[in-house]
Amino acid sequence: MEGNINEQKELFLWKYPDVGRKTVTEELKEYKKHDLRSCGELDEHETMMFLEHRGTTKTATELRELIADIDKDHNHTVNFLEWCCFWFQKNYDDLNDFADEEARERAMAEARAAGLAAELAEAAIEEAKRAEEAAAEARAAELERESKLTGVAGAAAFFKRQAEATQDTTMTNAERITAEAARRRALREAKKAQADAILAAATQKSAADVQKEVILNAQKSAAAEAAAEAARIAAEKAERAAKKKAINDAFAAKMAGKGP
Repeated sequence: MEGNINEQKELFLWKYPDVGRKTVTEELKEYKKHDLRSCGELDEHETMMFLEHRGTTKTATELRELIADIDKDHNHTVNFLEWCCFWFQKNYDDLNDFADEEARERAMAEARAAGLAAELAEAAIEEAKRAEEAAAEARAAELERESKLTGVAGAAAFFKRQAEATQDTTMTNAERITAEAARRRALREAKKAQADAILAAATQKSAADVQKEVILNAQKSAAAEAAAEAARIAAEKAERAAKKKAINDAFAAKMAGKGP
């Protein structure tokens, strides 16, 4: 199943979580920039431009050959799954080695939800950081403006800052630290939930997989039984041969004892 471009991203992350959600998300942004027709996949020209943008130095013929290799389903376009497998050096065929459809859909839904939670947590951290930086810039600008004031306005600004300096800001700092810790805890929990969902998806077995295991185990069992039976027959044969030899030896000895 390839689905739309976001589903392709989730499918790739599900199969190859080692690449990392942030990395794949950034790759998707770059991919979309080269989707000039906004159709969710790149044609040969768009793919060629993308490769050249990434510094792939090849002749036009070599680029076409490379694109033909990237285009695993041979439909003359490159979807995001095909691009990710090429760019991150992953096996495209492995994407079909999943659990049965129903189990996969459940697991992917959990992975998508956990991934979204992780993205929201990361966004909250970035937003808090931007807000803090914006507040610091605004305060610096205000201080710069106040430093140029003179007379009554300058005196008022001076006493205002003096009053602020005497205020207890411990609670404000504590609240900020607590909020930051909560955001990072949420991010850790979201990423763990995502990893757990991906692991659950990856460990699901399809009916076909189970059938293969049953057949393989049956073949192994049959081979073991056949080997045991062959060993038993060989042992019996060797035992009979030994008995026959003993009888022949005894008879030969008896005949030799009679003499002429």
